[in-house]
Amino acid sequence: MLSTDKLSNAFQAIVEEAEKLKEYDVPDPVKAGLSTIVSIAKHQNDIRKSATGSCKATHAA
Repeated sequence: MLSTDKLSNAFQAIVEEAEKLKEYDVPDPVKAGLSTIVSIAKHQNDIRKSATGSCKATHAA
């Protein structure tokens, strides 16, 4: 497997695990943090300072 494939799979695993954690009864700030983690993993880029709505996925999740 190419290293880019390994990285892509790792980011997808992060998305999956963070989405699972969002289903638990956790405080809203934790859910918000998990949503940020999902966004970063999906975009594979630090989006924390991006304007709301400016990030568009380039591939299907």
